[in-house]
Amino acid sequence: MNILMRSMAAIVACAVMGCDSGSDDSSSTSTQVRVQLNWFPESEFGGLYEASLNGEFSKSGLEVEVLKGGPSVPAAQMVASGQVEFAVVSAPQLMTLRSQGGPVTAVFSTFQKNPRGIIVRMDSPYSSLEELWKSSSTVMGENGLEFMKWLNREYTGKDLAFVPYTGSLVPFIEKKVDAMQCFATAEPVQLEIDGVPNTVFIVADTGYNPYETVIAVNDDFLKDHPEKVDAFVVALRKGWNAYLASPRKTNQHMHSLNPDMTMKVLEISCSLLANYVQSDVTERKDIGWMTQERWDQLGKQLTLIDILTEDSVKKIGTPFINPPLVTGEE
Repeated sequence: MNILMRSMAAIVACAVMGCDSGSDDSSSTSTQVRVQLNWFPESEFGGLYEASLNGEFSKSGLEVEVLKGGPSVPAAQMVASGQVEFAVVSAPQLMTLRSQGGPVTAVFSTFQKNPRGIIVRMDSPYSSLEELWKSSSTVMGENGLEFMKWLNREYTGKDLAFVPYTGSLVPFIEKKVDAMQCFATAEPVQLEIDGVPNTVFIVADTGYNPYETVIAVNDDFLKDHPEKVDAFVVALRKGWNAYLASPRKTNQHMHSLNPDMTMKVLEISCSLLANYVQSDVTERKDIGWMTQERWDQLGKQLTLIDILTEDSVKKIGTPFINPPLVTGEE
């Protein structure tokens, strides 16, 4: 997953973006909402597509249009500006937006354990992130990203050389780089299928574990239509539980939307999701649930790596809610 291409770029023209209709069962009384993805269709969006395909959204009175993401698609800014009602963002993006006055609130976190990591080949001499970060290796990735800054703070990384990650795995396969940034459920799977055994070091294991693949809602829509936000999140939870239990139909649909993502990759990727999507919190509460403690911790960590200041953190307020707001207890 190219994290560089998910950065908070300026809003660009969206005329070339494809989209996927969320349901064929919509009626004239349905509320139409749009969800902007931050990347192409793949397993990390499985529950969202599942809720569309199995009719959970339409049964909730919603006609959901899922907009494909990709390079240069500024999902976070689109939801903040009201171009879409919902978007997929990262927790650090959302915190930064809110600190700048951006009207967005998190209502669902797909990943309880952040799957961002650094990948090395299986025959690499490094057995940990600390060993790698204290070496003079070449890393394909963006050194200015917040999780890279965290690793630099923890382990210095002063002798590492960084080259841009363009989305191609070829430099890693051809051993032109020693390591590369990754999404644990994406690049490592493709590399294994391509015959390149690898090891993934998960950044969350170092203590930096922000929520990831967060569903954010525009605050005006949240204020005006809390019952619709409730319905969306309840349907999304059902979609995720159904996808984790039986993903094949939805995987076939995502493959049709993104042929580069083969069925084999989708199947393996999906088999890894439970390790990241489920947690003791989701067992007690529900899938997608978030806690104040985790958001508070992220605010402190973003100040440590100079993404935010203590004053800007104070401007954030409450960055999340756990719907339902109207139909049940938070």
